[in-house]
Amino acid sequence: MKHISRSGQVNIHETLLVVLVLVLIIVLGTIAYFRYSLAHVRSIGDELSEQESTILLASASNLAELRCHERDCLDTSKFLPFTQITQQHQEFYAHLLGFKKLSVEHVYPAVEGQAVCTPLLYNQDAYPQNCKSWTLYDHQPRTVKKQVKVSTYVSLYFPDIGEYRIGRLEVTAYA
Repeated sequence: MKHISRSGQVNIHETLLVVLVLVLIIVLGTIAYFRYSLAHVRSIGDELSEQESTILLASASNLAELRCHERDCLDTSKFLPFTQITQQHQEFYAHLLGFKKLSVEHVYPAVEGQAVCTPLLYNQDAYPQNCKSWTLYDHQPRTVKKQVKVSTYVSLYFPDIGEYRIGRLEVTAYA
């Protein structure tokens, strides 16, 4: 049996230590790279979600189910039926609109209450002064990690009283 010299053993240990350090550096570099890539993909996803919400915001005022016939405005008498339709045909609208909330707020002239409009409030004599907002569509995921809100001002038409007022259309995207 041959004896391995002491300097040969030291050289083997040094080589193994260098290889171990290099492997460790490569593993840590790979982990850091993938974390950076994942963060970048998430930021792109958030940006795309915001752009999608902005596109939905622009196109929501042109939905036949909501818009006025002759002008660029939203017909408030169509809000409650639209809400009922989206609830009855949830699968269709969930596929079309995704995990979002579409709402309209009555901004000017100021409204007395803070109530979300319901059929009961709609049929009262105080309408439209008793309705502050309408929730047109709301489909949330089971867990909401992040919300992105975009909004724009719109013209609201109240056919019951023949008036135009100012409102804010808001799209909330859930992630």
